[in-house]
Amino acid sequence: MSSESELLGQRIYQAIQDASNFSARTLQGSQEFRVGVSDLGFCSERVRRVLDHQVPDETDSLEAFIGTAIGDHVEQAYLAQFPDAIVQSEVEIELHGESGRTYRITGHPDLIHEDKLVDVKTVFGLEVVKRSGPSLSQQFQRHCYAKAAHEAGLFGDLPLEDVQVANVWIDRSGKTKEAHVHMEPYSEEVVDHAGQWLDDVVYAYIQQEEARKEPPRELCQNYCGFYTVCRAYDTDVEGLIRAPETLGAIDLYREGMELEKRGRQLKKEASVHLEGVQGSTGEVTVRWVHVNESTVPSFTRQAYDKLDVRRIPKPKAKPRT
Repeated sequence: MSSESELLGQRIYQAIQDASNFSARTLQGSQEFRVGVSDLGFCSERVRRVLDHQVPDETDSLEAFIGTAIGDHVEQAYLAQFPDAIVQSEVEIELHGESGRTYRITGHPDLIHEDKLVDVKTVFGLEVVKRSGPSLSQQFQRHCYAKAAHEAGLFGDLPLEDVQVANVWIDRSGKTKEAHVHMEPYSEEVVDHAGQWLDDVVYAYIQQEEARKEPPRELCQNYCGFYTVCRAYDTDVEGLIRAPETLGAIDLYREGMELEKRGRQLKKEASVHLEGVQGSTGEVTVRWVHVNESTVPSFTRQAYDKLDVRRIPKPKAKPRT
């Protein structure tokens, strides 16, 4: 790219980061060090640090920006079909801990319509969520939102026990042509659990001790601004490596891992544009191979189509006679 093209790309990317990191809602939560419904159940230690007025480093917000943008469009598309739906209404819930403490926290449920509280999520592919369902954090969100919305009168005269809570997942890659839904009746037990979870975090804050670190370290590294001071050195590996040859080998191995990762990403991006394409360029052949379903002792691997791109071998030169 030319320097002018690079500058334009940098401006657009920075605008995305600023829109995510400096929105009115984000600034309000960070400046007031407030905990919201969406913070519940994800990472106890992160919430403890927020209560302790610790300021996280900025992290890349591209995925969050994309998820928010898709979520906004889903809400508006649904609202166009069902004008009586309620979108992004601010609600407040009172949670109770086993310690006797009471916590009032706010949130913004995505959609409320008829007897349903709906929280929209985006993921890359739907197969994982089809197997696992909602996470603990997502369970806390939707049940707490439902109770808060009911107390605010957003369900009218409908009894709370008749409210349904749901997560709707959209494949952000656009390859899965459906929305996956997990829905269940409102549960007071989940809300009580959320209060106990927050109570444990507050106890750790008062005692000035670390709280639980629930997410995998890799997830923290990619999404949490507290990673460098919280989990960067959180490992069971001991001993400082000093030998230059070993350090060189480690760097070489890491470089190979990055190349593998980059290669997988390039293949994934290219395969989207090659769906259904078969033929030859004169240098390589392109075809799609169907792989049948197979069963191993622990699980069944579903059938799938595999892209096969191979270089056409050059004809061997005939030996001179």
